[in-house]
Amino acid sequence: MSARPTALLCDDSRALRMLAARQLEDCGFDVVGEAGNGEEAVSQFLKLKPAVVLLDLVMPKCDGKRALREILAHDDQARVVILSSLGAQADIEECLRLGARSYLQKPIDPDVMARVLHETIA
Repeated sequence: MSARPTALLCDDSRALRMLAARQLEDCGFDVVGEAGNGEEAVSQFLKLKPAVVLLDLVMPKCDGKRALREILAHDDQARVVILSSLGAQADIEECLRLGARSYLQKPIDPDVMARVLHETIA
């Protein structure tokens, strides 16, 4: 039996992290870590080396774009999927140019999340 892919969940909303963690587990991922701000996201990524990172754009201490840059500076093959409820097209496009693999709009549709994440790690 093969191991399930791992995920790091980064969002400043604890409620969203709890809901998304259940959704991730249901679609075949093991949530190995969570972060409530951008600094924690980078630290947890370096410590855990997950298969995929779900990274909110708007977080305290270090926003998602800066955290994305730092993660990719450490590992240019990191698979990062941006999360945002704001949906600012310019920010999304910038993150994709920087190296994010995809984008998910909050609230997250579980079926869309499963498809996007499995495509991201394929």
